[in-house]
Amino acid sequence: MKLFYLLFPLSLFFVSGLGAQKAKIADFRLAGEAIANGDNCIQLTPDREWASGSIWYKDAIDLNAPFEMEFKAVFGCKDRNGADGIVFVFHPHARRTGYQGEGMGFAGLEPSLGIEIDTWINEHLGDPLEDHVALLRDGYVNHSFNLKGPLAIPNVEDCREHLLKVIWSPAGKQLRVVLDGKTVLDYKGDIVNKIFHGNSKVYWGVTSATGAYSNRHAICFEKLEFTKAETSATPELSGKKAEALLRGEIITLNNLQFESGSASLLPLSKAELSQLALLMKHHPGLSLDIFGHTDNVGAAGANLLLSQRRSEAVADYLAGQGIPRHRLNPRGFGETYPIASNDTPAGRLKNRRVAFRLSRPIP
Repeated sequence: MKLFYLLFPLSLFFVSGLGAQKAKIADFRLAGEAIANGDNCIQLTPDREWASGSIWYKDAIDLNAPFEMEFKAVFGCKDRNGADGIVFVFHPHARRTGYQGEGMGFAGLEPSLGIEIDTWINEHLGDPLEDHVALLRDGYVNHSFNLKGPLAIPNVEDCREHLLKVIWSPAGKQLRVVLDGKTVLDYKGDIVNKIFHGNSKVYWGVTSATGAYSNRHAICFEKLEFTKAETSATPELSGKKAEALLRGEIITLNNLQFESGSASLLPLSKAELSQLALLMKHHPGLSLDIFGHTDNVGAAGANLLLSQRRSEAVADYLAGQGIPRHRLNPRGFGETYPIASNDTPAGRLKNRRVAFRLSRPIP
């Protein structure tokens, strides 16, 4: 396992079109077991086994602009038996925390970029004997997937404050991590395109977890300077539906409707489909199954054709939103799979539906 613990006074700033402004703890969402610890600090986890916590800045930032973030960090007092770790994370979705334990709240987040400070040795993950820093991607904590590292750092589980800076320069495509005045990680690469597939608007946060061993984790910020992303006119799909899709479940949308007896989408359908397209852009490795269904009114053959045409119409709309057609799999099932009785108007309405399922293509 790995463990990372932070304690320090909080002084937050961000850069927007109006210049540098001061931020507050209220500007962050706390998840898991994270709690405000006084006016200026946040405890991510208590010193207890199998705990996890995270904080996320509420607004997206723009990686096409530079940022500088400065922390004072305490990584805990338990050196030999302290664990698990902390990861500074960039991710297109807000309020998500990955797996705990050796996952440090980062594992499973895709696409993502993570700066790991790790004080525990997981030999099966390729950890070195020393405390170390690494640049992780796409929710992988196994070091065979790293962008850079692991790189050894001095012991930091010493009950002392350690100054940590994270600096990004988009002009040089350079990311630097500075610990106690010394650069401990220096990476050059096109993060926006390589990791986030051209999407420069991401959320950022800090995740932490304990496993079979523990330390108290806390975090405060000395300085934050970054550019907020402009608010998108297209919100992301609602959290519960997005999470269900990403688990591989089949869902329906609330307002997906067609003109009677036709495959023409009604205007109210397009807003939610645009949100679905945005979710797919954030997960470019996934394909979308589109299942068209009808009630049993009319001939079965005509219903089968209509359901296929409607699923194709949905695929055409998503393709028009920038989703490659090879990622879209429209299919029509007609009246074969009702989810309610066809004996009532309400039941027939439920059966006239288009359902969706995200899946990862087989290589």
